[in-house]
Amino acid sequence: MPLPPPPRSKIPLTMRPQARRVLEVTQAIETRRSVGRVKQDPIPREVVEGILESAVHAPNHRMTEPWRFHVFVGKGRGEFARARAECARLMAEAEGEEEETISGRLSRERKKAFRAPVVIAVVSKGGRDEVETLENYAACSAAVQNMQLAAHAAGLATIWRTGPIAYHPYMRGFLGLEGEDQVVAFVYLGYGDVEERPRRREPATSRTVWHEG
Repeated sequence: MPLPPPPRSKIPLTMRPQARRVLEVTQAIETRRSVGRVKQDPIPREVVEGILESAVHAPNHRMTEPWRFHVFVGKGRGEFARARAECARLMAEAEGEEEETISGRLSRERKKAFRAPVVIAVVSKGGRDEVETLENYAACSAAVQNMQLAAHAAGLATIWRTGPIAYHPYMRGFLGLEGEDQVVAFVYLGYGDVEERPRRREPATSRTVWHEG
């Protein structure tokens, strides 16, 4: 005699655990903000390690796991500050800047290394060919988004920075980049020190073309 079908759940769909998880993920995505001003309060190492663990679960084609991380905390940020300043000096000299303006530029670059208690440089390893290198970079970008969402869920603020210094040969040497390796992000991480404001985005419908049979 066949068994009767299982009873229907009386719990509304929106109250079931799976639906709640979906809502939580969606809310995290929609409420995450880039925050440029954070407190200097230290962040426990295990929290940073948890954020990095979230990064390595990003999708990556052929399981290349192309991400590499350099974490600068405490006095270790001084290394990053010196590298930024040296990049700025080389760039300024190449641009023919005068000495008095160069010193101000170097000072500003050093300070950027200390605007958060944790700075994480995310590096993408080059692939075996041009396509794999591009796909590796895309995977590392997804890893950075995972990091930002994990930090947001932990009550932390982040901002993703790059700029010319990220791609300068001196910075590449400082981070030990080879061949087609690339800096994807400098992620600044800390406890937010500004009031959160709503973020404006155009709806996806305004950027979407449907192709239907």
